[in-house]
Amino acid sequence: MRKQRDLMQSLAEHTAAVSVRVTSRDQSVSAEVDAHGALSGLWLGPSAARLGADVLAKLIVDTAQEAARHAMERHAFLFKEFNARMAELEKTPLTCWDGSTFVPGEDPDAEKDAREVAGSPEDPAK
Repeated sequence: MRKQRDLMQSLAEHTAAVSVRVTSRDQSVSAEVDAHGALSGLWLGPSAARLGADVLAKLIVDTAQEAARHAMERHAFLFKEFNARMAELEKTPLTCWDGSTFVPGEDPDAEKDAREVAGSPEDPAK
């Protein structure tokens, strides 16, 4: 359980730390987005002043969208890794405080129930 908790905490920390900065091809606009894809920084280079308002506005939006797309790709990668690691942990036997183990996906009472239905060798009366 501790490993699962630590893995979940790590996912939360890594996804919250995602930050992406993209610069336009002509170097006139740089946009930075946070973990949610929200614009957190915008820088205009000297060449931005020579662009028309409509061209500059479109370039800002396109650059910010590209940064947001990269942020979402990073999130997808982190969740893919999380799911793979969690799947492995789900197969790992859990050790209780008393030293006993539990294997996820196995019913600890299934073997006992099967013996009771079939009549166990320890109890010939059944």
